[in-house]
Amino acid sequence: MRSFSLRNRLALAGTLVLVIALGAVGLALNAANQRVAVSSLQARMESYVYLVLAAMEVNDNGRLQMDAEFADPRLNQPSSGIYIQIQGRADHWTSPSSLGLQWPDLGTVAPGQGVFTEPAKGIGFFSYIYGVGWQLADESIEPYAVLVLVDESEIRQETSAFRLGLWRALGAAGIILVLAQVFIFFFGFRPLKQVAGDVARVESGQSARLEGYYPRELEPLARNVNRLLETEKSNQDRIRNALDSLAHSLKTPLAVIQAGLPLHGGKSEASMQNAVDEIRHLIGTRLERAGASTRRTMAEPVAVEPQLQRIIGSLQKVYSHKMIEVECTLEKSMAFYGEKRDLLELLGNLLDNAFKYGESRVRVSGGALDPDASRPGLWMHIEDDGPGIEESQLAQLLQRGTRGDERVEGHGLGLAIVMELVNAYQGALGIDHSELGGARIAVRFPAG
Repeated sequence: MRSFSLRNRLALAGTLVLVIALGAVGLALNAANQRVAVSSLQARMESYVYLVLAAMEVNDNGRLQMDAEFADPRLNQPSSGIYIQIQGRADHWTSPSSLGLQWPDLGTVAPGQGVFTEPAKGIGFFSYIYGVGWQLADESIEPYAVLVLVDESEIRQETSAFRLGLWRALGAAGIILVLAQVFIFFFGFRPLKQVAGDVARVESGQSARLEGYYPRELEPLARNVNRLLETEKSNQDRIRNALDSLAHSLKTPLAVIQAGLPLHGGKSEASMQNAVDEIRHLIGTRLERAGASTRRTMAEPVAVEPQLQRIIGSLQKVYSHKMIEVECTLEKSMAFYGEKRDLLELLGNLLDNAFKYGESRVRVSGGALDPDASRPGLWMHIEDDGPGIEESQLAQLLQRGTRGDERVEGHGLGLAIVMELVNAYQGALGIDHSELGGARIAVRFPAG
């Protein structure tokens, strides 16, 4: 499973923060609007009290008299949502709008005091009660209470309209900000995408270094990567030249020793000659292995099929007397991301064993591993119809550190070299039985 890119992570985090921030702003503005609407309604309800008091009269008998004309016509419309009642000890009056309304018990208040209450459970009204003391002709004070009820739908409609407009505006602003953010991320991360593409070309062998113009912040990275690639190639060439020099230097004293054996060896000549040959063979083998260990990290891809056909053609000439039939099935795009000499040595040793111990048939198959990777891996099976390898000898063949001359006959030093090459590329080597009747060698190199 591929992880999110840095750009996608930042875009996702930025969008999440943006949604949370706009949501918090929206909730804060909605709550503020609710408070403003309620405060405005309270002021309006107080104005209704003064409106009613202006139209209210009490005669000498203590009876209420009201002017039927109100500045707000809603007080004369039944179920208009605004209801007023005047309560006295002996008389009361209700506005025509409250026809059929069941008035809740709101209690009493002292003259000159007002109490505002928001809707509670079971009461779907905003209420305001104001106490009044009316002085009669005999100078006595008659207490009255003016009650104003406003249906809560009045505020709900007002705030819902504001809320709808608010969320639409914030949604549009959020979309604009997200698009701007995506554009900024795309523009800002474009150089990183360019660097990633250039590195992928270096990995795939299409380029030997990072070539391009980068922002000032990325120039040190590109410069150091190129320096690392150049240093690696230089070290590889230097090691190989040193190994070649060492091999050349050792040839002369060995030749001198070998030339002097007939003169000074005496009875030990034969055993000393064998020791010299063994030293010569070990030096060549070890130098070749050391040369294989100088592989480059980002070597160019090597097409497998041409190299395979080249080795098969050579072996068919060497083993022409056996008339070996070779069946080869490889993917055309199959490539080895490593040193060409390592691939030739790997295929050469495995195919030489197959030709040497096969009776008449050799089969080679292979393909790519993780082909979508920048440096795909590969798998190969090399099979023959020879005598095969006994089950008890498989573990010994794959045991690291065992000397080549102690291995099973026919699968000795060559297989040891193959094993070291496979390990050098973090690959895997397996040996089992082939359908052809002989051995099957399975090689896998993971994607880089």
